[in-house]
Amino acid sequence: MHSFTFLLTLGLALPGVHSIPSESSSTDRLSAARALPSGDLYPPQPPGGGPGKRGLLYSSESNPDWSDFYIGSSYVTYGSNGDVVRGDEIDNTWFSFVPTIVVDAQLENSIWNDTVPILIEGGTKALFASNEPDNPLEANLTPSQCVTVYQRYMQPYHGTVQLGTPAVTNGGGLAGLTYLEDFIQLCAGCAYNFVNIHFFIDRSEMNVTQYIQALKLYIDVNVPAIQAQHDSLTGLPIAVGAFWLTGASEDEAGDLMDELLPWLDDNDNVLFYQAAGGLFEGEFVNAAGTGLTPAGTAYGNLGP
Repeated sequence: MHSFTFLLTLGLALPGVHSIPSESSSTDRLSAARALPSGDLYPPQPPGGGPGKRGLLYSSESNPDWSDFYIGSSYVTYGSNGDVVRGDEIDNTWFSFVPTIVVDAQLENSIWNDTVPILIEGGTKALFASNEPDNPLEANLTPSQCVTVYQRYMQPYHGTVQLGTPAVTNGGGLAGLTYLEDFIQLCAGCAYNFVNIHFFIDRSEMNVTQYIQALKLYIDVNVPAIQAQHDSLTGLPIAVGAFWLTGASEDEAGDLMDELLPWLDDNDNVLFYQAAGGLFEGEFVNAAGTGLTPAGTAYGNLGP
């Protein structure tokens, strides 16, 4: 079970191909972006200290007031919505924003190079490459197409912000880490600052304890084994760009957060992560939209 099942259930659109406005001049903005200092490794440290590794997924369906539940949490420092347009669904004073490159059928995005430098000036310190290019219902790109997108839209910002590899699923066959290897072998001269992975399993296949064990194995063994075979990936930290035990009950989701998050925070090889509960009713936000579920509370470390 991959992330698209869960995200479609939520109504969260993380498109790989959609309509993009017409091309505009971006030479000046690209030059400005390349001149900006790279800063520290993402994520930034917010007021109050704390691990600061956690991010919030959100979409246009998220209520702008919901991110207020996490203002003041030193654990939650950024948000992403699968696009380059931030939107107003997340507070722009507390949370950094991580844009995601999406392209049209011609593998183009006319607003990326105009928008990213503005975001960098506003505090963005990382960029997400193609979202699940190995998933037919997400970016849906061949490895060669994914290379074109990366070289065109991500590589120019190397040395300015932190760049992630394309976020592959945990699927088997030609998907998942096999796809990532195919991409790496084709992307000559490409540079990365972190390896971005997604990890979704359906509750019908595993319980909470089994899911946690599987994710730990993936992060500690499977992904490093691939990294060791490619110089461009060796020694890079891992970002868990999206993860969830799809179909877990509210209590199980709370248990998952309670048991897994401390391990992710303490793992020096995990740079940052996003649980797919996010700013959605019935997930991190309760069904009434008035507060947080147990999982949402645990995610912000907001409990008593």
